[in-house]
Amino acid sequence: MNIFQLYTNVCRIKDKSTIIIQMGESVGETTRNLQLTFCRSDIQCKWSVKNMKIIASSFDQIFRSAFALSAAFIMLIVACIPASAQTASFAKLDFVANIETVGVIVGGANLPAAAELLYRQSGETTWRQGHPLTQMNDGRLIGSVFGLLPSTTYEVKARDGIAEIAGMVTTQADEIQFAPAAILYVDGKAALNGNGSSSAPFKKIQDAVNRAAAGTQILVADGIYREAIVFPNSGAENNWIQLKAQGSGAILDGARTLSGNVWTPVAKNVWFTKIAAPIAYLARDQKRYYMYDNLTGLMNGVGHNKVAMREGFYIAPSTTRLYVRSLDNPANHLWRIPLFNEAIKTDGRDWLWIEGFEIRFYGSQYGCGICMKNASHVIIRKNKIHNLQKGIFIEWTGGDASGNDTRIEYNEIYDPPVNEWAWKAVKATSMEGTGIIIRGRTGAIVRGNNVHNFFNGIYTGSSGDAENSALAFDADIYDNHIHHISDDALEPEGACINQRFRNNAIDTIFVGVSLAPITQGPVWVLRSTFANYTGRGIKLDRNSDGAVFIYHNTFWTNQLNPNAADLISAVHHVTMLNNIFQNNHYAVYAVPLGLTGNHWNSNDWYSVYSPRFKWENINYASVRTLCAATGLECNGYGDAPQLTNPSGGDFNLLSSSPNIDRGVLISGINDNFSGAAPDIGAYEFASNLPPIVTTPTPTMTPVPIATTPTPIVTVTQTSVATTSVTFNSNGGQDGWILESGEFSAKGGTLDKASTVLQIGDDNQDRQYKSILSFVTDTLPDNAAIIAAQLNIKRQGVVGINPFSAHGNLLAEMISGTFSGNVELIVDDFSAPASLGSVQEIFSAADLWYTVKLSGTNLAFINKMGATQFRLLFSKDDNDNLSADYLKIFSGNAAVADQPQLIVIYYLPSP
Repeated sequence: MNIFQLYTNVCRIKDKSTIIIQMGESVGETTRNLQLTFCRSDIQCKWSVKNMKIIASSFDQIFRSAFALSAAFIMLIVACIPASAQTASFAKLDFVANIETVGVIVGGANLPAAAELLYRQSGETTWRQGHPLTQMNDGRLIGSVFGLLPSTTYEVKARDGIAEIAGMVTTQADEIQFAPAAILYVDGKAALNGNGSSSAPFKKIQDAVNRAAAGTQILVADGIYREAIVFPNSGAENNWIQLKAQGSGAILDGARTLSGNVWTPVAKNVWFTKIAAPIAYLARDQKRYYMYDNLTGLMNGVGHNKVAMREGFYIAPSTTRLYVRSLDNPANHLWRIPLFNEAIKTDGRDWLWIEGFEIRFYGSQYGCGICMKNASHVIIRKNKIHNLQKGIFIEWTGGDASGNDTRIEYNEIYDPPVNEWAWKAVKATSMEGTGIIIRGRTGAIVRGNNVHNFFNGIYTGSSGDAENSALAFDADIYDNHIHHISDDALEPEGACINQRFRNNAIDTIFVGVSLAPITQGPVWVLRSTFANYTGRGIKLDRNSDGAVFIYHNTFWTNQLNPNAADLISAVHHVTMLNNIFQNNHYAVYAVPLGLTGNHWNSNDWYSVYSPRFKWENINYASVRTLCAATGLECNGYGDAPQLTNPSGGDFNLLSSSPNIDRGVLISGINDNFSGAAPDIGAYEFASNLPPIVTTPTPTMTPVPIATTPTPIVTVTQTSVATTSVTFNSNGGQDGWILESGEFSAKGGTLDKASTVLQIGDDNQDRQYKSILSFVTDTLPDNAAIIAAQLNIKRQGVVGINPFSAHGNLLAEMISGTFSGNVELIVDDFSAPASLGSVQEIFSAADLWYTVKLSGTNLAFINKMGATQFRLLFSKDDNDNLSADYLKIFSGNAAVADQPQLIVIYYLPSP
């Protein structure tokens, strides 16, 4: 008999349940090894014994005999201890605090493959269930808490039934405040010898930047500044160096203009002129000009991949001759030749703030608007960045203290007409640009941006460093409008740990979201709309095997050929629940074999094409046959979604939609659903005013109360009777106010007599806000208010769907009136809300929008006079110079349409 040494181990790879058995034999000088892999989806264990001696007649006998192998495996399973029976050590709890979310990371020993996540607002008694934590490749657990309030402290804990760890975290403020200690002024019309004072400003921006220290605000007057800015200094903690446009016309321009008879003809439709240095970008009449691969291509009108391109340019490096192919004389046009490569650049500088600039025509090498390498605590907001290769590029090359905490918000980024050129003529060339690139370390927030007419929209991570778990760790990408994109609207690649893509409006694109590959995850794609895609809604490729959660999205296109989801290679561990897919070709197209670990269910896959599915190269005509063969989508279906007006950008469900109350409950994701169950798709449906729902309290008994015009509701309270009263808004004090200028943040004009109020922006990107006023002084002085709900009714929409263009609809509150005046005045636009009050977020519905007031705000319902609300969107404008606003009925409308404040209270015993 030969004696074999047998040793075993658990390999924690993607499916978290692969058991590897290795056998080795030494006979004289010969060593033979055998490795067997057994996968069990129901256990996660470690062996209780190692170096176990197994006696068999020969190694070959075990090697050849499947029965013997099975017997050996069964014998070893007896000695296997499930992870749930081991003592897990939850040793460390870390957070990445964002504005409305928190990233959660748990470290320790013997951690399980998954764990519970619970959270509650500080001071609350009831824990809420979050989405379960998942395990990273290095053994740590990771997850996210969603739906949080800004500037609020939460308790968070993780547990697995035995071990538990808890901690506290405070979310970031929605709007960061900065009070400068010093101000430097810049004016391009000033003399050269300025000192930065308001009376003697600097002429150049760089001069002010060179002198700025922590706490310095640099205000730049309107004008064109042909500069490339580099920051030599950092700010300090919560004390930025702020570079800010003083008005609405401060322009960083990276190019010189070229016009007139400076061109020499070469051949039909071909001219040249001599320039000083090579360039990688050329604009004609404010639009990007196509760049040929070589001079031969230009002469023949043939672009990349042999695609016919009628016009474009080529720069001969040795002679710096600029050749153009143009259908008419180039002297008829204005050309822009880049002098600089990057508009604003900083390496290793922290606590910087850049706001309000127009940045354009950079690209002597590749072209970048704002480029930050190894910079932390950076704010980039309200800039208009266009005609360059990369809009905003955040990069990190190493060091835990650098590359953290970037906030990119409310910028417009575009580069037409790249999206109009043939995809094959641009792909893999220097023109394959991207609006926003997040390749920093930890904690990026990208919200409220308008990215359009680019090749790619928003990119996160790195395919070149795909397993780097620290790169782009925990990013929040939400409320962005991404449209007219040649390739991928959302493109996470690499480890992409805890990246949350949520509430984005995506339209007219080639690919909605590309996951190619995700090596670790989790990547979240939540409650977003993907419309008019011409390539595919979801792309999965490059053997992506990291965790991906795709929940509550709506994918819609009326194009003939795109598939809803393309799996180009064998991909794994993708969970898709409660999504709508409507297209005219394959719902799912997956030729490769070996697709494992995917959990797809409760999705609506509607297509007129047959067969509807291809899975591992086998066609399935229906959801039912797919389920029977694969176990996928056994609660899924293929009904027409019945969306309100998808071609017009309205993806709300009709009252007849089969997607109402048909979704599966996902803890921490859709807990606040209305109706009998969550709805499928990006939006919950509500045809009428929903009832107020209050949090139950133990030992309290339900007391029915009536509200008008809502249906009868119940509130949980003590045995004393409760009262509900409905206040309609006061038309004489309601009204809308329009901002005086795009960047003024002050009211300019108003209307207090109209039957409709306006919220959004006008054709000059000035913000509309509206005021609702309720006379609440009839409430008893001793009323104990336990719940309140604000209801507004939509009258119509002008321009782009404002919930796509402007983010969340918010309500700010004051006990009294905003400006201290009963009558509406322009100062109500910017007057402060009640100290301590919080912004409320409306729930969008079919016709009525509602918000249940938080406990904090109940205290500001005024029992002695007026209670006012100011309505606004989280993004002040979308920088498209087009009127885009929501219209709601005011207190001057018919009673049935007027805004309502429903208050529920009881009178304490004497």
